[in-house]
Parts: sequence; structure tokens; C-alpha cells
Amino acid sequence: MSLQEFSSYVPDIRNDKNQLYTVEEIVFIAMVSVLCGAETWSEIELFGNTHEEYFKKRLPNLSGIPCEDTFNRFFSLLDIEWFEEAFRIWIRDLCRQVPGVVAIDGKAVCRNPLSSGHGMKDRLYMVSAWAVRNGLCLGQQKVDKKSNEITAIPELIKALDLKQCIVTIDAAGCQKAIAETIINAEADYLLCVKDNQKNMKAKILSLLSKDDRIYLPYKQSYSQQNHTHGRQEYRECVCDQAFYPEHFYPGWKGIKTIAKITCIRQVGKEKPTTETRCYISSLPQDPKLILESVRSHWQVENNLHWQLDVSFREDYTRKTENGAVNFSLMCKMILILLKQSKKKLGMAGKRKLCGWNEKYRDEILGIQRIIIPEE
Repeated sequence: MSLQEFSSYVPDIRNDKNQLYTVEEIVFIAMVSVLCGAETWSEIELFGNTHEEYFKKRLPNLSGIPCEDTFNRFFSLLDIEWFEEAFRIWIRDLCRQVPGVVAIDGKAVCRNPLSSGHGMKDRLYMVSAWAVRNGLCLGQQKVDKKSNEITAIPELIKALDLKQCIVTIDAAGCQKAIAETIINAEADYLLCVKDNQKNMKAKILSLLSKDDRIYLPYKQSYSQQNHTHGRQEYRECVCDQAFYPEHFYPGWKGIKTIAKITCIRQVGKEKPTTETRCYISSLPQDPKLILESVRSHWQVENNLHWQLDVSFREDYTRKTENGAVNFSLMCKMILILLKQSKKKLGMAGKRKLCGWNEKYRDEILGIQRIIIPEE
């Protein structure tokens, strides 16, 4: 499904009075403008006016370019769940299979006017699901201002098709209800145990310590070592079966494995630093799979959140409420499309090239399917 076809799936939330532009026209112009570097409603109008002939060739009935207030009003009124559903239809058409790890993580839009500089609880916060192997965002869920991501994560999981995927979440998502939701979705979970879950963390550390190997001969381990850019890293995963879960881990549906990952880092001649984290999982006992899945989780930070902040300047947005959420979803769509391009340019360079070169722009807009990398 091309971006223009996607625009036709977005529902019309306006009344019939004084409509000068169709939904397809508004959404398509906005999406193409964001693709080419627009970051505000006024920049979308400016790009549209400077490329009016381009849009009229692709939107035959277009009478002109909407003003910035029209874009602002439309996306501020557009129900975020309706827009999200249109996005998921687009994703399912773009990629019919989502294998491997799906990393779920939250992100604050730090300079949103809702924050007023008074702390995280007033800021716009969203939870996103990132398919690691495909390199695409599967969906997002806004966190209610009076709640936190613990309530948003299950809603996002229920809305997605995660069958046979491995869902990874950082310590904030280590909740019994979330584990149950993942199992009910026919997926597996790999959850980092929180520091405030002291009893469970102490139990895992005790069972997986080297001194206890003599008593627990079923433990398995796997390690990796890397030397890159003057930094040395050693990682080891030790895991064991979660014996008698109904007694030792009551309430954790589907738990099969406990794991401990130790990471030792040294930069240059600095003193090495050691970090140890504990995990619970519904995966079978496989230290290599667990270690690689944990490492791949951080791609949601590097390939999604970092790109949104640096390449799309999401950290500096002044948009509010539905407008901010819907604009963020547009940025995620553009990020997905640009990542499929084989051009050896950074994200910012690809967006500039889209603005300068119509042929390259149309190539990006017409991408049909995500190619799943081979194992």
C-alpha cells in the first residue's frame, strides 16, 4: 500500500460544512511534507505551496494547498485510535510477517507544552512496539496523564498480532498482568526484573551464582566478547529452569526460565565497569537466545526513539494532545519508509534528498513491502 493509498483509509472526522479539501488531500500533503523535512504545521503549508504542481499531478481534484490552521485543526480533531488503526492496516499490508523480537518501550515528548517544565507526570508519553528484525514500528499507545505505561503496555499488546514473537520490556514492564497479557497473545516474554522486586531478584542471583552450580547442574551459560572503537565488552548469560513456579514464582503465568546477564565494559585504559541484570522468561532454557534477545531490545532506543529525537526533532515539538500523537505517528511512518531505502545516506540526508529529488521521493512513497532479513 502506497502512502497515497494509506491517506484514503484515514476516516473523515469533520462535518460536511465548508469542506474545501478531502481527507486524502490533507493527509497526503502532510505526510509528503514531513517526509521532506517539515516539522511544524506552518512548514507543511510552506512545502505544499512551493510544490503545488507536484501535488496537483498526484491529486487531480486538488484546488489549492490547505493553510496551517487547517492541518492543525484536522490532526487535532482526528481520533488517535482511528489514525492508529489506519496505521496498523498499512503495517499489515507492508509486512505480513513479524518474526523474532518485538521490543516495547516508552518515550516522553519532552518539550510538549503540556509539561510546562513541571515534571514527567504532565508530559505527553507514548509506548511503542518495535519489530527488531523488520526494523519497523508496529504501533503506539498514548499513556493517560493520570496513569503510567504499566496500563498502556497491555492495551498495546492486545491491539497487535504478536503470535510467536518474543516480547521484551525493560524493568518497568515486569508485571504479572503484563506477562499474562503476552501469554494470552500467544507470544513469549523476556522481562527485566525490577530493583524493587528485591525478593525475586535476590532469589535469581542466589540460584544462578557460580557457587551453586554444584547443586543446580542444569544451568547453562553463553558468553560473547566484542572489541570495537577502543571499547571492550564481555557479556555472559547464565540461565536455568524456573522449577516449581507455582511455589517460587506464584502469579507469573507461563514462566519457564530465570536468567542473569553480566556485562563487563572497559573503554580504553579506564577501570572496567560491571553490570548485572536478572530476567524472567516464558522461553525455554536457551542462554544464547536470551542474551541476543536482550541485546536486540535496545534497538527500540537507537533505531526509533533516538531517530525521532535527532532526525525528526520530536523532543522539541510544541504540539499538544491529539495533534502531537498523530504527528508522532506520521514521523514513525516516514522513518519506516526511509529505513527501507538502500541509499547510503543518514536519515536527515534522505529527507533532504526527498525534498530535492522528485524521483527519489516517489520511490520512497511507493514502497510496497518490507523485506524480512535472512537469519
